[in-house]
Amino acid sequence: MTQPHQNGLWRDFPKTWDEFETRFPDEAACRDYLIRCRWNGKPVCAKCGGTKLWRGRGGKLFECADQSCRHQTSLTSGTLFHGTRKQLRTWFRVIFEICVRRSGVSSADLQRIFGFGSYSTAWHWAHKIRRAMVRIDRDKLTGVAQLDETEIGGKGQPKEIVVVVAEEKGRVRMVHAPGNHAEALKVAADNEIGEKTKAKTDGHKAYNKTSLSEREHEPRVQTKAEKKAGDHLQLMHWAASNVKKWLLGTHHGAVSPKHLQSYLDEYCFRYNRRNTNGVVRLVARCLENIFAYPPLTKRQLIDDTYECRNFETASY
Repeated sequence: MTQPHQNGLWRDFPKTWDEFETRFPDEAACRDYLIRCRWNGKPVCAKCGGTKLWRGRGGKLFECADQSCRHQTSLTSGTLFHGTRKQLRTWFRVIFEICVRRSGVSSADLQRIFGFGSYSTAWHWAHKIRRAMVRIDRDKLTGVAQLDETEIGGKGQPKEIVVVVAEEKGRVRMVHAPGNHAEALKVAADNEIGEKTKAKTDGHKAYNKTSLSEREHEPRVQTKAEKKAGDHLQLMHWAASNVKKWLLGTHHGAVSPKHLQSYLDEYCFRYNRRNTNGVVRLVARCLENIFAYPPLTKRQLIDDTYECRNFETASY
């Protein structure tokens, strides 16, 4: 999806709940919006690339008009909506609940609110939506970034290391890491902050040329009294504290290590858009990304999801 296309959808999206309900009262309205998201309003044949298609099954399928092709293309095929039997209107409202509410919503509450037949269905939907909260080509953090690690985990449970990067302009990224050694920190730094970004850290020895490369580096060791007077990593510490409170409050700490990254992505998605003019527009950003990812089955979530998934291709 091109940037002008994204901007057009963003500007045109409702800003409030009333506008949202008025804009998407039925399946046809939801379908028309998704056609704009996926094809900029003009369906394209998935086989031959033709743009002359006939609508079928009430607008759910598009048949290529080319006599040598006749391929049928579904609006939702090959996307995170792939294979859904629920109404698109229900999807829109679930996405609204997860994206717009400041504290998010648990899978148990989704099941209760929308009447899903099982908890696992609500859990599967929530994870699909979390996947769409990360833009594939998103920009790295710039300017000055505060970088440090924190531990997440309840009493008596193994602690998971999370690298938190807070841009002093306002954005935050969080990465579930396999450790706080230089090699792991290098992967987090290279993925999340730009090459010319200045890094502020504490005195941990792993923040060095190996992990930060040629980035400008400002380490500082502070006592408790010095932190109270002026914390060198204040934004990072606030972000780390808030995500822990959110995991305990909304999800009661019941987040397995192999899915922790998805919850961190959800938190960052809302936090980084906290000053959006019209909070309902967060739904637009999520819907745009629905078509950027391939289908995600429940079996894939259970069997093919691993801890620290941002490090799966790391070479150390």
